[in-house]
Amino acid sequence: MKIAFMLRNLQEKGGINVYTTNLIENILKIDKNTEYFFLYPKRNFIGMYSQYPNVQEIALEMPSKFLWDQVAVPLFLRREKIDLVYNPKLSIPLFTKSKTLLMIHGAEQFAVKDAFEWHDRIYVSIAMPLYGRFSNKILTTTQMGINDLSGYLGIDKHKFVFVHEGVNKRFQVLEKERLLTAKNKYNLPEKYILFIGGLTPLKNFGRVAKAFDSISKTVQHKLVVVGFKRFKFEKEMILAEKLINEDKIKVLGFLPDEDLPALYNLADMLIFPSLYEGFGLPVLEAMACGCPVVTSKEGCTGEITQDAAILVDPYNEREIAEGMIKVITDHNLRTTLIKKGKNRVRQFSWEKCAAETLGVFKSILN
Repeated sequence: MKIAFMLRNLQEKGGINVYTTNLIENILKIDKNTEYFFLYPKRNFIGMYSQYPNVQEIALEMPSKFLWDQVAVPLFLRREKIDLVYNPKLSIPLFTKSKTLLMIHGAEQFAVKDAFEWHDRIYVSIAMPLYGRFSNKILTTTQMGINDLSGYLGIDKHKFVFVHEGVNKRFQVLEKERLLTAKNKYNLPEKYILFIGGLTPLKNFGRVAKAFDSISKTVQHKLVVVGFKRFKFEKEMILAEKLINEDKIKVLGFLPDEDLPALYNLADMLIFPSLYEGFGLPVLEAMACGCPVVTSKEGCTGEITQDAAILVDPYNEREIAEGMIKVITDHNLRTTLIKKGKNRVRQFSWEKCAAETLGVFKSILN
């Protein structure tokens, strides 16, 4: 059996790259018999998986993403007689004899269109329904994702399948020595609320800043922000810049995954009220580290957290602020959330995600 992975998104920042790297690592641990072909857009990627005897790494260079997807990859698939091709990020070759699995991580680009750039909106509205109809199966990360995407794309639910993402084992309760190292490295405040995500309208950072500003005089906490500026970030940063100057917000930028567990451990909560999340990896990572979560009623984070988090209306700044205050002031609630979070997160792992994804591969090929 020959399976090709389209990996032009490898090494990009963000959740899709976390998904891709963890999925690949665990698939290769489980499946040592299938012949895998990892297709890269540049030669400098070659060697990342050279330790695996059942992996061939190939660089297919093209001047654009479209030509890479629709010319270079199909020609390779035909030449090597690949059985199945999978792209972890939002496209498939339209004209190929190989079986195809389309991955759409969530419906945010349909549910919250205005949070994205105009050219992304045009691409998604045209390409995703087309890719969906041409694919053999459509993979997403939640049951709610299936329900939403089926409606937005106009494609029957039977063509979809969902596999929950996982949480890396590095996310756990850590010993004090490691926490002290991270605290000194990043000069972290004694008490803080943690926000992780791109500084964009989708992640709702502007309303988080306003909600935090409304409580900043009544709590001892600061807001620590981990994330990088993406699209449409200017308006999100107007109030934040003022609060940064007042030493109420500390922006750390993009951090390596290895440093994140300590930041979750040291935080009094994660505030994560996105306008829509297809999955929401930070909520799992926080719960695994014993960090209470305040997240959104919208999107799929409610399906992931169930009763192990406080859910708020992401469009209501007062409700976001009240959620933060509850976790800070109610010790019993905080203890309950930590306990429920640790129990809930046990149901997610990248090993499970990889095994179920392999099952999807086999169901298509059979």
